[in-house]
Amino acid sequence: MRHPGFQKGSKPLLALDNPFPMELPENLFGEKWAFVQLPISAVREEVSSLETRLVFGAGLDLDLLGIEIDDKTLIPGLAVATSRARPLAAWMNGLEVCSIEAELTRASLILSVGISTRYIYATYKKTPVTTNEAEAWEAAKKACGGLHFLAIQEDLDSDDCVGFWLLLDLPPPPV
Repeated sequence: MRHPGFQKGSKPLLALDNPFPMELPENLFGEKWAFVQLPISAVREEVSSLETRLVFGAGLDLDLLGIEIDDKTLIPGLAVATSRARPLAAWMNGLEVCSIEAELTRASLILSVGISTRYIYATYKKTPVTTNEAEAWEAAKKACGGLHFLAIQEDLDSDDCVGFWLLLDLPPPPV
């Protein structure tokens, strides 16, 4: 809305559908994953390290998007760990990673890439505990205006990322 070319009330140029998620290509698999949270200051630090370190990923211009977040806010994310973290991050870097959502009915995580591609990124055993965790993660995303991240690491206990993408859930365009 702060972009100089923004026109309130203008119609979208094209309508997008929400396609059924496909099977994840073999080269994009991680070995482990976990729902995580980082303070916005740590997220900003990771995004700034994309320019200074040899890390794959992408950030967002939160000011241009009009997103104002308190410094104490925890940003939800997905940490993926694998012994082949660098190759996985390189493959992910070749995609336009848009967002990740927890699909509660299918007990899966959906990775949206590009304009209309969705993959089943991971699945989990559907139990009351896992469903509550996925619901809490989605609620945390909603509380941040859809802001979340994807971090690729060699180990889930590591503080270092080899890939970091700051993501945003956007509502579907009006039709």
